[in-house]
Amino acid sequence: MNWVWSFEEIVKTLLLSFLVAIIHLMKYKTLLFDLDGTILDFSKTEEAAINATYKIVFETKPAENLLSVYHKINSGLWKEFEKGSLEIKDLKKKRFSDLFVYFDLNADPENFSNIYLSELGKGGYLLEGAMDILNYCKKNYRLAAITNGIGDVQRSRIDKAGIGKYFETVIISEDIGIAKPDPEIFTIAFEKMKLTKKDEVLMIGDSLSSDILGGINAGIDTCWINGHNMKSGGIEPTYTISNISKLKEILNQ
Repeated sequence: MNWVWSFEEIVKTLLLSFLVAIIHLMKYKTLLFDLDGTILDFSKTEEAAINATYKIVFETKPAENLLSVYHKINSGLWKEFEKGSLEIKDLKKKRFSDLFVYFDLNADPENFSNIYLSELGKGGYLLEGAMDILNYCKKNYRLAAITNGIGDVQRSRIDKAGIGKYFETVIISEDIGIAKPDPEIFTIAFEKMKLTKKDEVLMIGDSLSSDILGGINAGIDTCWINGHNMKSGGIEPTYTISNISKLKEILNQ
């Protein structure tokens, strides 16, 4: 009798542990991923595209500091775009017209931009651990991507990286005229996926100003990938991890 009772207790304990584990696992049912800097390696893509475009247009290599100057110009303009003070069509051209002024280069910025975007679309480079986490998450969660980017470029890169199959939907800012951190871009994702429970949704991204602030504005939990040990600057994510692979620990805790 004692042996039977002990066996029943063991079974009950195991079942309870299993149910608790399932409840924790399913705290979130939908994961929204940023792409650049989270899943896709934009830095590598950007460098390759700038070098290739410069060689096509100027038939030589760019100055050693050209990429860093361009990155600073481009980042500043994207922040203006995120705030709604600059349209994407103007951003495409202005980043190169400003760059050419800085380096006293004589070329058509619009033509340079067109070639650059074509080269940028070839960059389907994945960040380390990204494919593994997508495979892991796809088994238990609904996935979507929300990216501030140029439609044709992002679709091409998604295709080359082979990650489109993981997402139920991909929301690209240029396609809808709205960018993170505007909560409306999240509303569109919710509507497409027929989501009604915000507490079951987690936003994952590397940008505080767009991904994390956008998630906060939308009223959902956020996970910040802080690979460079940066300060949050008053924007407080629900979770902070150092790389995408650490997301498993958040989902399983």
